[in-house]
Amino acid sequence: MKMMRVHITVWLVLLIGGFLLGFVPEYLKNRELQTQLQNPQKTIDALKLQIQMSELRDASSMMLLELSRQNYGFARDYSGQFYSKLKDVTDAVQDPGLKKSLEDLAATRENLTGQLATTNAGALATLQPIVLKTFEVTRSVK
Repeated sequence: MKMMRVHITVWLVLLIGGFLLGFVPEYLKNRELQTQLQNPQKTIDALKLQIQMSELRDASSMMLLELSRQNYGFARDYSGQFYSKLKDVTDAVQDPGLKKSLEDLAATRENLTGQLATTNAGALATLQPIVLKTFEVTRSVK
């Protein structure tokens, strides 16, 4: 009878131990997922910022493409879109370092706009560093 109690106790301990070994990791995983779901706005804001940054990259790329094709009118249109989106993104960004980098990009507007208005072929040389800086700044955003 004593041996039977020992066997039942051992099996009971093993059963509880097995349950806990399966339960604890799943519980911790579930708790982490619940924490992520409690603050979805943070994730949504980060994704919106990434979308804005990709739109900024797209506008700068299209501006460079049209300027390389010597379509100065389309390049001016994309330039307007680029600087408009740049202003919107700069206003929405909270990070001071990113905001400063975006403001540095915005400071290039007058020079580039002037060269695009006069259909100056040197505008391509002016635009290339702007596009590179745009890609550097927007790539680092997570």
